[in-house]
Order: sequence, then C-alpha cells, then structure tokens
Amino acid sequence: MTTRPTGLLLALTAVLAALSAAGCSMPRRAPNPSFSISRTDADADLARMAAAPIALERPLVVLAGIGDPAISSSAILRGVAPCVEGTIVELEFFNEFTFDGARQKLLREVAAALAVDQDHIPEVDVIAFSMGGLIARDAAIPDKAGRWLPIRRMFSISVPHEGARLGGVPLGLPQGDDMSPTSDFIDRLRRARRDYELVCYARLDDATVGEEFAAPDGEPLWWVPTPSGEWAHMAAFSDPRILADIARRLRGEPPHSRPPAAPLPQ
Repeated sequence: MTTRPTGLLLALTAVLAALSAAGCSMPRRAPNPSFSISRTDADADLARMAAAPIALERPLVVLAGIGDPAISSSAILRGVAPCVEGTIVELEFFNEFTFDGARQKLLREVAAALAVDQDHIPEVDVIAFSMGGLIARDAAIPDKAGRWLPIRRMFSISVPHEGARLGGVPLGLPQGDDMSPTSDFIDRLRRARRDYELVCYARLDDATVGEEFAAPDGEPLWWVPTPSGEWAHMAAFSDPRILADIARRLRGEPPHSRPPAAPLPQ
C-alpha cells in the first residue's frame, strides 16, 4: 500500500488551515465585463447543453491536480460530460510526487485508454485543474524518445502557469520548489514552443496559486469573482460559469467569454 509522506500531510494541513479563514469571506468584486454570466444562468446553460449533447471533435482528457484523488476531475466531468458525447479520459495523480512521474503516467494511461502505443497518441483536448495543467504542458514537450501528448486545445482552471503564490512552500515533495515562479521547471515551460490553443480561467483572490499567475505571459485570462463563503482555488473546478464556457467551446458554440479579455482588477 502506498502512503503519502507525513511531512506533506502536515504541510498541507497547515496550509489549508491558514486558507480556510480567508475562504469564508471574499471581498465584493464587480463582474468581469468580458465574462459576466451569472452562476444561475450558467447552471441553466449547462442543463440546456446536457439535454442535447454534441459529439466531441477529438478525445477529451480531464486532469486533476497532483495530490488530488480525482475530486477536481470528477467535478469537472459532472459539469461538462453530460454536454458532449465521445471518448473522455479522466486521470488523477494522487500518488505521483514528481512532475516527471506524473508526465509518464499521463502518457501511459492516455495511450492505454485510447488503445494505442505511446508513439501514436492522437490529438486530444485537455481540461486541467491546478497542477494538472503543468503536467499537461510538460507532457506536450517531446522527450528524448520523441514521445509527447499532442494537444489541440487546453482549457486550464486555476493553473499556476507562471508559478504559484505558495510556490516554494516546503510541502515535502519536489513540486513545491518546481512551482516557484523562478524555478527551472516553470522556466522550461515558458521557453518551450507551444503549438496548441490555451484557454485560461481563474477566480479572483486565489491565495493558493494567485490569479496573476494563472495564464502565461501575454495570454488572455478569463476570470470570475469568487462567491463569498467559497475558497477561490479549491472550488474553481466546480464553478458553473467556467464549466459552461468550456462546454460551449467543446461543442463549437460561441463562448460566454468575449474578447478582449478584461484585465485583472487592482
């Protein structure tokens, strides 16, 4: 039986305890003028799409964050999967403690789910939460053997593309240092060629990642205010506004988010 490091559990417990108070009362924020759908309207739109699902253009891969036993990926699937039809692959990385190990698991399990070898994985779309997005970006870079994940579109939810506010916090696993904004890992992702479409979402007042880090430099960020009483980061994966926008894009419908993307509020 695989157990999680005691140091990691203690660190995570301390971090979550520190964030819980902040998560109970969010400052009042105006809606995003570029992405202003309400949660009620987003729920109704998801129900509309679920009543008439549309076929996916390509397989869809849904990724949880590292250390997450599929809580985030399951919530994403509950919102998006009824709206579409086709092959969906869900992965979690609960017992992966390095980005390299997570990358290898991603390539291995996607290939197995699609009944191909790792040298012939077809183009896929990806929805990723938090560190799952970094795993996908890493897997999209060919390794020495020429193996990679051919991504056509990636939808990222609260992903620390430019590092994280908590990057470098001693969590007892390598990803803590890797998520520092100045880490070699983040710099490698910045420098890598990216040929796929990247659509980035975040909620405001994210004390874990930081919405200012949730899109690569120069990429639009589609942000929404966090409702009072919710953690900005840990409930972003179930936000109906974000899920409805992603579902629309997967179905080939006009998204609720409309360019130009509004800047983050000060």
